[in-house]
Amino acid sequence: MKLKKFKIKNYKSIVDSGDCYLTDTITILAGKNESGKTSILEALQDFDTDEKIRESAKPIKSPEAVPEISITFVVEKETLKEILEEIKSPVKATADVEFEIIKTFPDKYTFGETTLQSEIFGGKEIEKIQKSIKDKWEKIKLIRGKYEALAGNLFDFEFSNFENDKTLFTNFTSATTPNVTQITDEKERERFSKLLDEIQTDINNLANLLAAETKFLETLKQWIPNFILFNSFEDIFPNKIPFAELEKNEWIKDLSVISDLKIATIKGTDDRGKEKHKDDVNIKLNKDYEKFWTQDVSNLSVNWDSEHLYFWVKEDRYPYEPSLRSKGRQWHLAFYIKVSARASENTPNIILIDEPGLFLHAKAQEDILGKLEDSAKEVQLIFSTHSPYLLEADKLNRIRLIHRTNTEGTRIENKVHALADKETLTPILTAIGLELNAGISALDKKNNVIVEGPSDVFYLNAFKKTLNKNSVNFIFGGGCGNMPFVGTILHGWGGKVIYLYDNDQGKKDGEKNLKDNWLVSKDLILSVLGTAGSIEDIFSPSDFKQFVLNDVDKTYTGTNAEYVKKAKLDKVLLAKKFLETCQNGTSISLDKTTMDNINKLIENIEGKF
Repeated sequence: MKLKKFKIKNYKSIVDSGDCYLTDTITILAGKNESGKTSILEALQDFDTDEKIRESAKPIKSPEAVPEISITFVVEKETLKEILEEIKSPVKATADVEFEIIKTFPDKYTFGETTLQSEIFGGKEIEKIQKSIKDKWEKIKLIRGKYEALAGNLFDFEFSNFENDKTLFTNFTSATTPNVTQITDEKERERFSKLLDEIQTDINNLANLLAAETKFLETLKQWIPNFILFNSFEDIFPNKIPFAELEKNEWIKDLSVISDLKIATIKGTDDRGKEKHKDDVNIKLNKDYEKFWTQDVSNLSVNWDSEHLYFWVKEDRYPYEPSLRSKGRQWHLAFYIKVSARASENTPNIILIDEPGLFLHAKAQEDILGKLEDSAKEVQLIFSTHSPYLLEADKLNRIRLIHRTNTEGTRIENKVHALADKETLTPILTAIGLELNAGISALDKKNNVIVEGPSDVFYLNAFKKTLNKNSVNFIFGGGCGNMPFVGTILHGWGGKVIYLYDNDQGKKDGEKNLKDNWLVSKDLILSVLGTAGSIEDIFSPSDFKQFVLNDVDKTYTGTNAEYVKKAKLDKVLLAKKFLETCQNGTSISLDKTTMDNINKLIENIEGKF
């Protein structure tokens, strides 16, 4: 079962999170401190079938509100087939099916309304029976209106509380049946009794369908993945573990999963076998661990005597207790073992990690990403962060922005460019900046175009991808005033350089500076458009709405660039997402206006070299 999306209501600071759509591998909850990232992870942990929604989840400001966690799963056809066979359902599994399951405080599970319409539950049949009951009941009410002596209390079938509907109908039938002779018209009397019988049959059939749904839910719950929260501040790696606690110790259980550590062998009497087992465990453990800790040359070693099992971190062949290493190193050991075990064991898990790498420097956080990528091959991971070093600029599709509003509490935004909160966006923008800065060291230094901003780099690289051309490099110039410095460096490296500006006042100022102070020929200074405008205006308005804003219904009267500025959207994120779309092979059919502008720009640039 894969998680597709979740929604959280009335949970701590969360009034209504909105839907959060997940990736099949890693989903990142990015936001500033106190935005509610930890509360989201705790809510997901509370969805676990072995947990109750914690008492502290109740909103302080609205204690009467009921915490609710909704998760939509995609159940694969083969899994669905096994469940249907287990409950002896006649329904056949023909495809993957989505199910929304809602957990209400403290531990009540129900299907969402969309799930109730699923064919797997005979959704159309349920609707058909409900309509039949309502239609027949209206006829009963007409007859009852004519004959007050029939008695019986009238009501409306709502089906939201079906058990109550059944009780009210049973009471009505019991009250009216003895008085049916009060109906003087024989045909009407027969029709009244027949309608009661038919409604009762419909009620029985509907009850059977709903019972099958309940049985299916109880069985499906057994297939719900385990939601495991790894908390950076609590799970610290131990120095030693007493022999008497080995069988029950969680660390030993995890090591048994990832290194084949065998307690029976450790406690056995075969000294040669124990020594060989020690070597085998340490070799396997370190062979994998060294891939995900590249900061120094060290080993994680397991040893034991007759009373304790010991852990050592060996650096320069000298053993240290884990507690003597840095907070970051202790955390990384715990992180590596727990995440590896949860990803490797033969049970469905969803791994939740709150602020991974909080104690680690930038390079070590890259090691964490490597481990997460490796584990995501087996399980879905969700982690929270505000560190730019855990946000990969070429994978912005993984990021979900977490921010707090005054009216709805913590909210989740699935599109990274749709939020104007600069503090929330800062780690993402920093990650993009890191990517741009790193890129200059890997240049083909022959033909280079210096541009004003990072958004220009992303759009222009997307245009290159669209045209399948790779004859020039686009380099972030650090703003209009710094472009000559970058160009001079590239000249010194033997590269050819031209300068590209938006067609605005910045271009006029930049051109004057380049000619007067840097003796750059006017022929080497270009603008993205022949008319006034910025790089966003290369797109026709319809293309910009569809492929950049991802909102074809958006309306505005000015230029694309003017709209972005007025709406306070981040132009860098918009450009980066458009580049990602082009790189991911998504089909983009740009119209003639846009393509003419792109072709003209690239031809002008190539013509200068």
